[in-house]
Amino acid sequence: MRSRLVALCLRGFELAPAQVESAIGRAATERGMKGEPVKKGVSTILTRSFVRYSVECQDSRGFDEMINLLLGHVGGVSHLCDVRDQVKPEFLQIDITLPIKGSEEQEGGFFSPAVLSDIAKLRAMLSFQFL
Repeated sequence: MRSRLVALCLRGFELAPAQVESAIGRAATERGMKGEPVKKGVSTILTRSFVRYSVECQDSRGFDEMINLLLGHVGGVSHLCDVRDQVKPEFLQIDITLPIKGSEEQEGGFFSPAVLSDIAKLRAMLSFQFL
């Protein structure tokens, strides 16, 4: 069974991915440069540079906890706002991946006003993927 993940992805910037990693202060889980192949041996080319920071979460963590864990992992909201203003990505997105499809247990969750405020400050999109 797959793990629950929460990730931050910055896409569509002019800097080299290594410069974005340096600004964040942590190596990305994944990264790619515009114009390079999507994967080795694939002819499809990336149309945007990106960096992605993923954090695996315990099953018992709620949505709020997942977001807070991710934001802490990459330096906090204020730091990310500074990085966003420096990097100027076209897209800043938080992805939540939940492996619940076909599971006997389905789950719900909530986002507190504080977490929604943090997401709004970042001007981030929020996406969900159910596996």
